[in-house]
Amino acid sequence: MASIKELGERIASNSALVEKWLISKNAKMPSFEQDAEEEFPSTAGDAEIEVARLAILDDTNMLHDMLIGPGEVLRRICWGEFLPEMYAQAIDNSVQQCIYHFNFLKTIPLEGGATYKEISAKVGLSEPQVKAIVRQSAMNRVLRENSPDHVIHTASSALLLRNHAMMDWYGHCVEEMFPASAKIAEALEKYQGSTAAEDSAFCLAFNTKEPIYKFLEQHPDRQARFFGAMEGVGKDPGHSLQHVVNGYPWAELGNATIVGGSSGFMSVALAKAHPNLTKLVVQDYKHTIEEGAAQLPSELSGRVEFMAHNFFDPQPTTKADVYIMRHICHNWSTENCAKIIREIVPVMKPGSKILLIEVVVMPSNMEESSVAERYMRNVDVTMLQMLNTQERSEPEWREVVRAVDSCLELTRIFKPKGSWDSIIEISLK
Repeated sequence: MASIKELGERIASNSALVEKWLISKNAKMPSFEQDAEEEFPSTAGDAEIEVARLAILDDTNMLHDMLIGPGEVLRRICWGEFLPEMYAQAIDNSVQQCIYHFNFLKTIPLEGGATYKEISAKVGLSEPQVKAIVRQSAMNRVLRENSPDHVIHTASSALLLRNHAMMDWYGHCVEEMFPASAKIAEALEKYQGSTAAEDSAFCLAFNTKEPIYKFLEQHPDRQARFFGAMEGVGKDPGHSLQHVVNGYPWAELGNATIVGGSSGFMSVALAKAHPNLTKLVVQDYKHTIEEGAAQLPSELSGRVEFMAHNFFDPQPTTKADVYIMRHICHNWSTENCAKIIREIVPVMKPGSKILLIEVVVMPSNMEESSVAERYMRNVDVTMLQMLNTQERSEPEWREVVRAVDSCLELTRIFKPKGSWDSIIEISLK
């Protein structure tokens, strides 16, 4: 396989050849502007140029996948990043769904691989069906045919076998998100104007009137996979807890009490990094905090405590310095966001802060990279199809705060470099 340097040199050489040809044809140079040509100029009669053009497409794709790594390759496939059309995205997703549903990956040893006959016998599909699925998947570098009848793992398929959280995320994408995506237009047509979670594309896809979280509670296997998937999402560098740990001026608080949620992984990270955070209260569903308490490092037992709590109920911890909600409000309509935050207001003291760790949607071409923007747009649509809600811009977050109580104001927004999320600070006026 070519190295990064070799790929770069080939791309440069072939690009120079194609550009020289375009100039000789007095053709309009390709661009992303509105007046660009609809199609690349025909290379009919210029075989050398067509070979060079196709080599550029192949080498840039290979270089791209090499530089983003196997984890991001999987994320690209499941979220359809950089694909030329929705049809291709649908095929990619349907093939990955088959690979997951029939446990293709587990039938292929990491060492040595397997024949199509062996895979076919284990998954219960015919050899032609297996070949069609594997060979299409190989186009996205998940599995590879190293001889006409033999399949081996790639970095991405091996990663799925070795990383349980990534496998759960992959399964959630193809088993829940992909079916929901096919129903988004139907849901928007059927439930025009609704912001209710039960009026989502997900609910149409699964023929339920229960929002996804309620649905998952009734299907323990799916729920366990979802929890694993969220752990997998957390491993994405853009969601690293270090963005929260280092992205807010925690030292300004002095000795402080912090209230957070989930199983406590964020509170543990904050406690380890900031000795001035002397008390950290973790609140969530009973089974979630019990799991977190069982995993709490012994050296933090005097600083981190756990409490069962539903965020739609009155907040029981009074006069904390900071109340943190990470990836909660984006799941809810503005009305429900206001209800959640409103339960905190009565127990705040002067100087208390509410921190929302959420995406803040930017206008087009305002993000630090095209990758970051694509992630943001994907997540926005994902929230629409799964929960009939949205990611929000800064003005929209300000609308949420205004809907809570006139005594609150959005005071600051921190966007750590490399983070998908922002830290939104809400204070008493």
